[in-house]
Amino acid sequence: MALPSDLLHNGSTRLRALEPSDVEQVVQWENNPEHWAVTGTSAPYSRAALEALCQGHQDLYTAGQLRWIIEEDGHVVGAVDLYDFRARDQRAGIGILIHPDARGQGVAQRALKIALRHAELALMLRTVHAEVHADHTSSLALFEGAGFVRAGQFADWTRTPEGWKDVVLLQCRFSDRP
Repeated sequence: MALPSDLLHNGSTRLRALEPSDVEQVVQWENNPEHWAVTGTSAPYSRAALEALCQGHQDLYTAGQLRWIIEEDGHVVGAVDLYDFRARDQRAGIGILIHPDARGQGVAQRALKIALRHAELALMLRTVHAEVHADHTSSLALFEGAGFVRAGQFADWTRTPEGWKDVVLLQCRFSDRP
């Protein structure tokens, strides 16, 4: 079966590879302490490290991760990451970040749908999982709306400046999707 020519598009939303011109935006996202509790980061990334990421070949099988930039009508509005890739088990984690100005417009739903279609058809993964703070209701709704099911919950899993948070593990098995 040939891959669809519009594999990385969904209406006005497009996923594309990182480019050197994205470094400044990625530096802002990665070095924003508000995101660290979600991403597991505890220290800023250097510009050089992010430039190397943008200039390197993004291959899930060699790098163990894959990041796409989300464009909405040609404007950068976020990123989607596949991470924690396990080739033998045909699985990866997925995370998404949408700029606050682009939230509530359906961008996250469209971008997640694109990423899942690529994971299933091009990368031939069997399953994708997401870990979401139990109090992040909009993210839980996003993933559940895309066909993810709750596979479990970790109590007091993430330490944040506000205290310990539970994390919900969600799973999307492509064989279970209509």
